[in-house]
Amino acid sequence: MTKTADGSEIYWAGDHYDAFNAPYQDDTAFYLAEAKKARGPVLELACGTGRLTIPLKKAGVDITGLDYAGPMLARARAKAAAAGVKMDFRRGDARKFSLDRKFKLIFIAFNSIQHLGRREELEGLFRSVRAHLAPGGRFIFDVFSPDPIYLTRDPEELLPVAYYEDPAGGGKILVNETYSYDRAAQVSRLVWHYRSERTGKTVKKSLNLRCFFPQELLALVHYNGFRVTQRCGDFKGAPFTGKSTKQVLVCRPVL
Repeated sequence: MTKTADGSEIYWAGDHYDAFNAPYQDDTAFYLAEAKKARGPVLELACGTGRLTIPLKKAGVDITGLDYAGPMLARARAKAAAAGVKMDFRRGDARKFSLDRKFKLIFIAFNSIQHLGRREELEGLFRSVRAHLAPGGRFIFDVFSPDPIYLTRDPEELLPVAYYEDPAGGGKILVNETYSYDRAAQVSRLVWHYRSERTGKTVKKSLNLRCFFPQELLALVHYNGFRVTQRCGDFKGAPFTGKSTKQVLVCRPVL
């Protein structure tokens, strides 16, 4: 069983992660454009299986990937080798990392910052990012924008969230989700039920995501010594509004 620092278990198998998330590619062009704009070394935190890191490297970006979960990095290294791409993947904790270079862009994509639920963890992240930014460097991240409809879901309700070919072969995997919102911790606590159509067996894995409300997020950035230079509601540059499902923030450290 593989967990992140917050107890999430969904990073147990990189091949299942890739199959589950294959439909989600809407952020690739955005992060590629921002990486090219950086004109220098790039670091992706919580890089996972290299979903973004590898295509950015293939596009000519000087990029390093860091992740906490061993199975994800193993999958990333295998994918890079199969693609003939020489990658620099590091095992490390986004809350406290120390690398031997600085970067013009550091980003943490795909809601991954939402695994950091406590103030001390977030302070560690921003502190580590600031220490590794080259002069003029930027920090970019994206998170969900909380929707009260989801926060009040029936915790017993089981809803389908994915359906994909079993990486091991022999049928498909249906993933159903239960969801409860921990109001005291401000954390969405999900359980994903992976059911094999071939065997009929179900494996359950947890996923915990801290919810960041819009004004709270701006304060978080401010009080950690950064300023927001751009805030979008999607990866196409649309302005953030109350109807946006995403919060995409481009930040710079305050000098």
